[in-house]
Amino acid sequence: MTGIPFRHLCVFASLLLTSLLLAAPIDAQSAEENIDDLMQELSDFLQADVTGSTLTPESLRTVPSAVTVFTHTQIQRMGLNTLKELMSLVPGFQSYRSIGSSLANPYSSRGRRIAIPASEILVIVDGQRIEEPRASGGVIMAPHFPLNYISRVEFIRGPGSAVYGSNAMMGVINIITRTNVDEIGVNLGSFNAKHAHLLKTYRMDELWLNFFANINIDDGEKYTLFDKFNNEFTDTQDPKSIATFAIKANWRNTYINLQHFESKSEDFYNLETSINDDVSESFAKLSSLSLRQEFDWQAVSSYLWLSYTHSSIDITAQASAPAILDLNFNDYREIRAQFHNNWHINQNNSLQFGVELRRIEAPSAFANLEIGSLTMTSTVQNESSRNIAGLYAQYQHQPSETSHLTLGLRYDSFSFIGSQFTPRVAFVQEISDHHSLKVLYGQAFRAPAESELHLVETPTSIGNPNLKPETVQTIDLIWVGQWSHTGFAVGYFENHFKNAIVKMPVSTTNSQREYLNKDQDPSKGVELELSHQMGQRLLLRGTYTQLIEAPNVTFYEAERFASLMANYQQTRWNANLTATWFSERASPVSGSPTITTDLDAYWLVAGKLTFSVNSDVKIFGQVKNIDDEDYLTPGAQPNRGRDIMFGVNWEY
Repeated sequence: MTGIPFRHLCVFASLLLTSLLLAAPIDAQSAEENIDDLMQELSDFLQADVTGSTLTPESLRTVPSAVTVFTHTQIQRMGLNTLKELMSLVPGFQSYRSIGSSLANPYSSRGRRIAIPASEILVIVDGQRIEEPRASGGVIMAPHFPLNYISRVEFIRGPGSAVYGSNAMMGVINIITRTNVDEIGVNLGSFNAKHAHLLKTYRMDELWLNFFANINIDDGEKYTLFDKFNNEFTDTQDPKSIATFAIKANWRNTYINLQHFESKSEDFYNLETSINDDVSESFAKLSSLSLRQEFDWQAVSSYLWLSYTHSSIDITAQASAPAILDLNFNDYREIRAQFHNNWHINQNNSLQFGVELRRIEAPSAFANLEIGSLTMTSTVQNESSRNIAGLYAQYQHQPSETSHLTLGLRYDSFSFIGSQFTPRVAFVQEISDHHSLKVLYGQAFRAPAESELHLVETPTSIGNPNLKPETVQTIDLIWVGQWSHTGFAVGYFENHFKNAIVKMPVSTTNSQREYLNKDQDPSKGVELELSHQMGQRLLLRGTYTQLIEAPNVTFYEAERFASLMANYQQTRWNANLTATWFSERASPVSGSPTITTDLDAYWLVAGKLTFSVNSDVKIFGQVKNIDDEDYLTPGAQPNRGRDIMFGVNWEY
């Protein structure tokens, strides 16, 4: 791995640490405010409202889910930039780079993932489902969502289908973005990286307009890999560019939200399929437009939600010398309408209910094979569409001042696939002023995606139009403790699967894999999360996850993983250190899901040092992979070495 020599980095870090410890407050009031911010950080974490679990505000002590919350104040102190990096600080969640492209970052909850798109986890941004209609699940942009746009993010582990329907099977990531902020930031770093973001707010009487733009470009790391096709070593790199743009408009009770994401990866050598990285390229776009109109009917608060999503993906690779393969998955669309109601019956009872309608349109996808001047076109996915209708209701009741009962039920009907009932039962008992016990049961499901049903037979994959939805039954037992300076949660979970959708080898003689419904082993595990404020200056957070049992056909997740974070505030300086650890895991050999090799465990350490020039301007330096760890992730995929960045944020 390339980068600044570690001894030079140590000298640099020592000088900065000395400056931090010796720095005298230039502005006593500003310095005191910084310390107050750190003290407030743990309080914000412990008292944060969670809305993604029940569609109503709930505290961490009483929300009927296993949840981890991060606020913008917490996030901005960390030396992290994207959602995939933040996931590593969440119990149960894993994210890592895999083969395919420099942007292929699969992620999972509680050790269960079947494909690169995390279709079992629903990602929501400001109430809008962010998913590719073709794959009916996580999109390539989701792991790269910029943290500088997040006001609050909730990682909800466990079933969410009783509220959201399909895809909220293993978890929900609920993102609330920033509003009413004027901010500009510029960062420069390793690999010729250039990051910039802008938030701007305009107000005209009762009309509010919020703009966000973010761009992330770098030339990538240099790698030397073994080319199995030519039986020699080859040089490659992993450049990438990502752009995010959003406009939010609010007038009285009307909200309009436009979001656009696009990414480009090129010159990336795929260890399983690449012949020549010079022609490899992946370009993806996703846009969504939504309208939300709120109503109040005495004791009932309601909203009508309309949205439209459009996505496209183009992939170019060299299939064999001299053939160039161009895959086009363009013009996929989803239309959604939802009418939601929250009836506040009385102080101890409320009822949420609604209806949701969705339509997915998936045109035919084509592959163009170019051999010299000759071009051959074939269909790789047949045209299809589906209609989805969902009805849901949720009853929240307090039998006593310290007891909380949640009952939920949803019915979904899919054209050509069938229907699903998904119930939910949750009981939370506040044992004392500091302790709560949660007993949770829920069912969830994932309907097969258009790409799984209608994929035409290819050299590597075969679709299956007879697939059934996969389902899971989940039990959670969670103990939560909270004090003024300490908070913890420890939980045990069990997931039992039925009709799991997996890719299995067609035979032992070729590399083709077919989508099938199979019995799958359950997943069981323990999750621990702890936060503690030591004095006025030091905040500590830690997590640990142990998978006691995991499905044997799931893809290559670590069975043990942990994270540590320390944040120290001294006058105008703030130092943050995060460390994540993943145990050894399996990796496929030559693309086979049944033949694997073990990859070593590894630590990743990141740090950030921030100096507040004043209350509006902050300058910082951050380092990822501080010790230049040389580590591999599934697919025997090498990862980037030490990554150094400097930047400035100005909130004006």
